[in-house]
Amino acid sequence: MFKKIFKISGIVVLVIFAAAIILPIAFKGKIESKVKEEINNNINAKVNWKNYGLGMFRSFPDFIISIRGLTVIGVNEFADDTLANIKSLNVRIDIFSVFKGSSYKIKKITLNEPNIHLLVLKNGKANWDISKPSAAPQQSGQPSAFKLSLQKVLINTGNLTYDAQDLGMKIIIKKLNHVLSGDMTADLTSLDNKGTIEFLTLIYGGVKYLNSVNAIISAKLDADLKNFKFTFKENEFRINQLLLGMDGYVAMPKSDIEMNLKFNVKSTDFRNFLSLIPAVYTKDFEKVQTKGKLALDGYVKGIYNDKKIPGYSVNIQIDDAMFKYPDLPKSVTNIALKTNITNTGDNADNTVINISKFHFEIGNNPVDIRMDIKTPVSDPQINGIIKGKMNLAEVKDFYPLEKEQELTGVVTADISLNGKLSSIEKKKYEDFKANGKINVSNLKYKSKDFTQSAAISEMELLFSPQFVELTSCNIKIGKSDLKAKGRIDNLLSYIFKKDVLKGTFQSSSNLMDLNEFMQPSKEETVASKPKSDASSSLTIIEVPENIDFVANATFGKIIYDNMEMTNVDGVLKIKDKQVTLENLKMNMLDGRLAVNGFYNTKDKNKPLVDFNLDIKDFDIQKSAKTFITMQKLVPIAKSCYGKFSTKMKLNTALDSKMMPIINTINGEGLLNTTKISVQDFAPLTKIGDALKMEKLKKLSLDKINFSFNFINGKIIVKPFDFTFEKIKGKIGGSNSFDQTIDYVANLEIPRSEFGGAANGVLNNLTSQANSKGANFKVGDIVKVDALIGGTVTKPTIKLGMKGTMNNVIEDAKNKVKDEINKKKNEAENKVKEEVNKNKKELEDKAKAEQERLKKEADDKVKAEQEKIKKEADDKLKKEKENLKNNLKKKIKF
Repeated sequence: MFKKIFKISGIVVLVIFAAAIILPIAFKGKIESKVKEEINNNINAKVNWKNYGLGMFRSFPDFIISIRGLTVIGVNEFADDTLANIKSLNVRIDIFSVFKGSSYKIKKITLNEPNIHLLVLKNGKANWDISKPSAAPQQSGQPSAFKLSLQKVLINTGNLTYDAQDLGMKIIIKKLNHVLSGDMTADLTSLDNKGTIEFLTLIYGGVKYLNSVNAIISAKLDADLKNFKFTFKENEFRINQLLLGMDGYVAMPKSDIEMNLKFNVKSTDFRNFLSLIPAVYTKDFEKVQTKGKLALDGYVKGIYNDKKIPGYSVNIQIDDAMFKYPDLPKSVTNIALKTNITNTGDNADNTVINISKFHFEIGNNPVDIRMDIKTPVSDPQINGIIKGKMNLAEVKDFYPLEKEQELTGVVTADISLNGKLSSIEKKKYEDFKANGKINVSNLKYKSKDFTQSAAISEMELLFSPQFVELTSCNIKIGKSDLKAKGRIDNLLSYIFKKDVLKGTFQSSSNLMDLNEFMQPSKEETVASKPKSDASSSLTIIEVPENIDFVANATFGKIIYDNMEMTNVDGVLKIKDKQVTLENLKMNMLDGRLAVNGFYNTKDKNKPLVDFNLDIKDFDIQKSAKTFITMQKLVPIAKSCYGKFSTKMKLNTALDSKMMPIINTINGEGLLNTTKISVQDFAPLTKIGDALKMEKLKKLSLDKINFSFNFINGKIIVKPFDFTFEKIKGKIGGSNSFDQTIDYVANLEIPRSEFGGAANGVLNNLTSQANSKGANFKVGDIVKVDALIGGTVTKPTIKLGMKGTMNNVIEDAKNKVKDEINKKKNEAENKVKEEVNKNKKELEDKAKAEQERLKKEADDKVKAEQEKIKKEADDKLKKEKENLKNNLKKKIKF
């Protein structure tokens, strides 16, 4: 009996083992093809994966699909945007549904190390909106091959970025671990949410409201999956040490999101609120002494969709609070805050921000802030004050600085604002009160990572309704100094309406050592210093969008890597994500340089530079040693001694290291030299060896003038004449960034220059030419053609009497001519495309502005109607009250 049982058991185990091996192999292709079919049918994006697997050992009797290196990349305007990059995705499928074949039931989904980037453009279009339109009516009833029987979704060590450019909001989540469990097939069910976030950052309007805080989520939801309504039950949301609770529901029955939520703080200790301040929370927070009470509550109620927002309210109150580090003599005391942010719903313009009190004291220095803001979108109405003084030398008495940190100086502020932004926009400055100043004196800062130290001896900002004036600014950073003054216009419109911030400045400096800003410490070796053209430490510098600055700058000396520039002056303009240089002049490399052009970052991944350069008397050797690009495109420069001048146009795209992208380098120019010498240049050495003339290996040339073009990473030199002693010549051709060369040299050499071994070369060239039917007779001048090919370090030379290589020479000339014409046509087409693009952008801007003005007018009409209605209602109410009182008097009488 037992033997039979063991035998049957053994067979069962063997069958299971065999099934675990055979079934994944049998169904792997079938399931993978179904996955790809479902993706192609439903998603408008590029989906790829590195590896696909199917197994049963760990999940028997279910299948586990394992997809590694899964990426989802958008199309059209999101073509360069990776929506998802997931290290591995595991999907657990009911084995019996696979046998049936009609539909597959998914039980569990696990995402390991997913990187998700959710992006909403300013026009409101989202990169995750990749679902294809619904099928035609007759096909709409066709069910998907996959059905959810989902019990659990897991996310392990995930990173998520939500970038809502239309709202000016960004949420960054790093190291997310989350588990969602429950029966997701039932119409009515209970879902359990548990998750942790190691780093959470919230940025809104350019301000970091949360900075790398940690968060814990634990919430149970009653889920009505049929109507997509989720009701919060037992829940906790912890941000650092601040614990919040929430009640209510979120419903999405259709496209609208309906909310009715209330939240409040579960602990009233000020300490928990203090934990939200990153600098305080990371400095031995457990030892910090605190006191004070916290009250925080609010609600969100209403409909959220493309046209309206729900109403909400947030109340924060802190009373009689303080904090003190145990080993420091002073504390921050009398901390008090009373803030209320409300919105009645429908649109953001109904928001009212009221900071009725914000006060704290550091030693004997109090700081007070009060601010009331209404109608922040249509016409911000501001009423507030900022007043206080801070002695930075006292910071070390209440906050633990690092051992190497030094901080001194005094900052005072006394600013008051009251009025509507429209008064400034309409230049009715008398209707807007804005005055006060911010003053910084004798400030000095030094740290372990900033050993050169920074000092501001004096800086003052004066506020008025028209502008903010920088009356003085004297800064010294390490050996560098800077003086500046100027004014900033449109500051409030920039803050509240994201309008363009305008400014004009005058700046000057005796010395600006940029190397001090690039090197984190003095210990950095010379070998690790960045090179001018090939710096591994350089990254793309993105120019701000809403900035319109003009700066007139004068510098006595600028040092950058191994370059030294003196007597620098010119105009710098920043506008529309572009820096424009106007007549920027400087002395460098023993000569003078003038630059006009721009650096553009409209495409932040591929900036553009477009410069007109006027170079006079640059030292060739110093230039070649300074600029890696010059060594690559003008390899002869390393072997030249003397000076050159050039007028050149150059444009190129830059890569992530701010290096030119070779096949995008284009331009043209004229170059001339004074007397120069060339020696140890491999192609010349090769020609000297071929002709048996040692003097050609070391040339001394008088003035040279030639024109050139940059095309697709290649420099094309138009043929030019030169003279070396009694030898005359003409040379032209091209060389590439990869060091390949292709030149033709036409030489006229006096017969008297041929002697010894050179005579043998001449006789051989004459014999070769005559053997092909020519009738060459050597005269007083010998005309020789030389084809120079190969690379700079390994050149090839072909010699022939003039005319014997015409076909080859003509082919080379035509090749160059074709490249120039091709680039010319491309440039013309590009100009046409740019004109059409700019035309469309202007039309779109005009349309958007028209819509904005219409909305603004409609809002104002609506506001005026509501005002009139309210006044009428108040008047009617008052008349009713008067009538009621009169009737009472008569009745009493």
